[in-house]
Amino acid sequence: MAVVAYELLFRKAAAAARAEIDDPRAATLQVVASALEVGLDKLTGGLPIHVNFSRDLLIAESPLPLPPEYVVVEVLETVPGDPQVIAGIQALRARGHRIALDDYSPAVTHPALLEVAHIVKVIVTGKHREELAALVRDLKKRGLQIVAEEVETVEQFEQCLELGFNYFQGYFLQHPKTFSAKRVQTSRLGMLRLVAALAKETESFEEIAQLISQDASMPYRVLRCINSSYYNLPRKIDSIQQAIVILGLENLRRLCTLVALQAFDDRPSSLFVGALVRARMCEQLGRLADAKDTGPYFMTGLFSMLDVITGMSLAELMKELPLSTSVERALLAEEGEFGKALACARAYERGAWHLVAFGKLPAHLIRAAYLEAVFWAEDTRGLVAA
Repeated sequence: MAVVAYELLFRKAAAAARAEIDDPRAATLQVVASALEVGLDKLTGGLPIHVNFSRDLLIAESPLPLPPEYVVVEVLETVPGDPQVIAGIQALRARGHRIALDDYSPAVTHPALLEVAHIVKVIVTGKHREELAALVRDLKKRGLQIVAEEVETVEQFEQCLELGFNYFQGYFLQHPKTFSAKRVQTSRLGMLRLVAALAKETESFEEIAQLISQDASMPYRVLRCINSSYYNLPRKIDSIQQAIVILGLENLRRLCTLVALQAFDDRPSSLFVGALVRARMCEQLGRLADAKDTGPYFMTGLFSMLDVITGMSLAELMKELPLSTSVERALLAEEGEFGKALACARAYERGAWHLVAFGKLPAHLIRAAYLEAVFWAEDTRGLVAA
């Protein structure tokens, strides 16, 4: 139940449930161009990504500029196993790419393709248990890794796990998310500037209230959250000044930050939750290390995912946002105590256990910080979505 790779999918429109492809080569080129613009490592968090290749792309003299360490070449089921294709695949293997066969079927897939593949993907829908068991036995004898495709239910997942499939793909695990890169709208950038300004030290409640009121929609959104059932306050809060008194300055700053991120509602919800987990974990690490002010830890963790959420690089965003020098250094180079907390959180997310460290904190406290952050993020998502 851990994510080990992603597949890059083509859709004509964001709302499309299935691929409608007239030209497989053009579809791949389009999604690859978009993915490279965003950054493959940002899209996948450093995990491998499967990209569909048509025959034209497999035999092309000039291969696509894709990093072999990230990209698994997925050979479409319509590709024949002729000598040109085999030679093209061998060239891709020599560059370091792993090769996956899509929608494998003994009756359709050319046997020569099995000799140059690392991974085979098998559609499990409509196949009997005995048929799947025979396929798994045959493919494992060849030393191939096997992916169960179209895993839709818990029962299918458990059956495939028992039969010996190595990996699993399907709506039981995750629905596809559409992602595109673009410039940040002025209104959204204004929200982020407000959040960055709120993170700085201020002298009075009035100054905080004035900052929040700079955006006409912010006070309304904040008060709506405060008056929701999440806080269950005994009386209605009518002003930002009252909210500061009831929640405290730090809690109000945090709420404004979450409301600002909610403006990016065209991004996958998993990005939002991931940003919250990272922010909370950084904050918890700071607290466990007896930091006097954990606010910058939280802000560093949260803003470390702004490049993915906004589609702009962190370097560009730093020019637009009034962040403190210490937070900037942490975001751009993982420097300082905030940067060390961020590096620890990132390492924990990737499962890079040899890099998971923060000061003298023992491993069990770092693990506790992560788990608490996950629960808090899921709880908080319900607040801002209310």
